[in-house]
Amino acid sequence: MDHQAKLVSLLFYSAEPIGIGQILKTFGISKNELEKLKDSANKSLEAVGLMLISDSDTMQLTVQSGYSALIEEFYKTTPQELSQPALEVLSIIAYKQPIGKSDIDEIRGVSSEQSLRNLLNKSLIKKVTKATQIKFVTTAEFMKVVGISSINQLEDNNE
Repeated sequence: MDHQAKLVSLLFYSAEPIGIGQILKTFGISKNELEKLKDSANKSLEAVGLMLISDSDTMQLTVQSGYSALIEEFYKTTPQELSQPALEVLSIIAYKQPIGKSDIDEIRGVSSEQSLRNLLNKSLIKKVTKATQIKFVTTAEFMKVVGISSINQLEDNNE
């Protein structure tokens, strides 16, 4: 059994994201090799509407964004909509991560406390500590909702 099949099987079985460190240890491979394995698996999974997503800490198997409406309709779920301020904060974090609350507030010109709390509660962002400062980054759940397999897939509009 090859690493790709093992990885997809592990992630398929788990309802939750699996830690990157755990995967690296289990497979005895480097982060770079895992990234190549993820890319290869995603090419194979594309035909069946699935994809692997990862952030700096975890990896998860999920459906491609094009199938979200079908799944929501089938399971009669209603997606939780985000307010305009929460979308603004989420966009800032996605493009500038890791970023602190004061920097987010400065960009927006208003306090982002409530939006940050809502985004944390929805698991779209998480807190990380960088040089003793609390910063915010997006999560695997964010990538799942947006339908990307890597944060690098976001368009860079600063060029």
